[in-house]
Amino acid sequence: MILFIVLRLILLIVPGIIAAISYSMTFYILAEDNTIEPQPALEKSKQMMEGNKMKFFYLGLRFFGLCLLCILTLGIGFLWLIPYINVTVANFYEDIKNNAVTVDN
Repeated sequence: MILFIVLRLILLIVPGIIAAISYSMTFYILAEDNTIEPQPALEKSKQMMEGNKMKFFYLGLRFFGLCLLCILTLGIGFLWLIPYINVTVANFYEDIKNNAVTVDN
């Protein structure tokens, strides 16, 4: 995953960001399904993020604003922000996973 992102970042910044968003659910897919190989997990993440990239991007912008506020607290706010980000992204994964399942059926 990192190799694909770095290769696209070398070309331009925007394709690298799009690639990072496309592959952002890979670790959740691997954690949920122990039998899946890395390459199919990347493809599944890419398919799941179709139509959801802008929602995830806006979510990231919210986190960016909160990170700026945490910097004002000299980093202490990150003790609460990092778990909040992880739980929010996990809930985002569950949401798009459930929507993908209902669309497939």
